[in-house]
Amino acid sequence: MNNSTEILFSIGQSMYGFTMLIILTATIILFIKKRTPATWMILIGYLLVCISYLTSLIIITIAGRSSMDTMLQIQGISSIVKSLSYLIFAIGLIMLAITEFSKKEFRP
Repeated sequence: MNNSTEILFSIGQSMYGFTMLIILTATIILFIKKRTPATWMILIGYLLVCISYLTSLIIITIAGRSSMDTMLQIQGISSIVKSLSYLIFAIGLIMLAITEFSKKEFRP
């Protein structure tokens, strides 16, 4: 990789990390304000997203010294773990939307 490619990847990773931090902060605030099964799932799901992202960065960096097959296998497993984490987050978000925003308000 040349310097311009490394800079692009660094900028992308930094932006993604900053975005993750903002969403994590929002999920924590949501959980503190309203503790329901939905917000539990949102918080747990997004914590797993953050953990799996950081873990995959570390493992892929270490595995970069190994063969390409090992690297691809690790990326595949990492992708599955991140997808499952996002699935938990998304289910919690759907649960929150259904329970909080589908209530009919009574106005006399």
